[in-house]
Amino acid sequence: MRPRAILATVSLLAFSIAPLAFARQLRIDVANFSYTPSSATLNQGDHAVWIWTGGFHSTLSGPVGAPDGIFDSDAAGSGQTYSWKADRTGAIDYYCGVHFGSMVGDLTLVASGATAGLSDFRITEVQYNAAGNADRVEITNLGATGDLGKYRLKISGAAIATLQVGSSTSIAVPAGGRVVVHVGETGANTATNLFLGLGAGLSDAAGSVALYVPNTQATSLALASQIVDYLSWGSGGQENEATATVAALWSSGTSAPVVVAGHSIEFCGQPGQYGVARWYENPTPNFGGADNCLTPTVPTTWGRIKTLYR
Repeated sequence: MRPRAILATVSLLAFSIAPLAFARQLRIDVANFSYTPSSATLNQGDHAVWIWTGGFHSTLSGPVGAPDGIFDSDAAGSGQTYSWKADRTGAIDYYCGVHFGSMVGDLTLVASGATAGLSDFRITEVQYNAAGNADRVEITNLGATGDLGKYRLKISGAAIATLQVGSSTSIAVPAGGRVVVHVGETGANTATNLFLGLGAGLSDAAGSVALYVPNTQATSLALASQIVDYLSWGSGGQENEATATVAALWSSGTSAPVVVAGHSIEFCGQPGQYGVARWYENPTPNFGGADNCLTPTVPTTWGRIKTLYR
């Protein structure tokens, strides 16, 4: 294998490496007069993702009958979704505004350390210049076993796509599991391969891919509380860059350079790391398989960069 080309200059490294951050996700099913799980612990910065799998319900924060306005979904039926990004620590009770005391849940929000049951879906490999527009986007679960059903993928220049297999709200992904999204091709969706059928595929010159948590009730792509990962290539200023910048997932004006046709770009960081400095040119794309990163990346300081490149 050829040595991998680093997709960032020293100046980009200095400004695009951010501290480790929490942006994991916990799915909570809403059905049968109950929330499952009904009690959960999240880190500040993680997402609670409610998926309606049956019945007509809502989720309101606060003691039963006394909503406190921290979050408040609309009453909705099966297939609807709602996500809230934990912006504080402490304990939050919540309940169904339709069924009151018979349907309650609670969240414990901590500064750091919570991992049980939390998925961490990330964009980990992208090929935008494949022959025949067979372009692909790989999404990997870097956390515990989770569910990618109803997440939203925004390809620049295309309508947002809801990730789904048939009418099911579930795409179970084990810890370390990968789902490959075939952008330009058509086919039968499975739990590991999804087909968007966009025809033209991804732009070879410049473009972006953004991953959003499920939410049918707050659908604006400008909501920084709803985006969980982002990548752009070719030039800065691509679609949804501003949203990703506010969410501390990207740095304004940065992008991964265009790579050789047939190569991909691959995320070679760790959970909690974001930004262009974590992306590398991969001469041997390996979608759905283990990454091809030659060496692990570590958080880098400006002092370390000066030592390496003096």
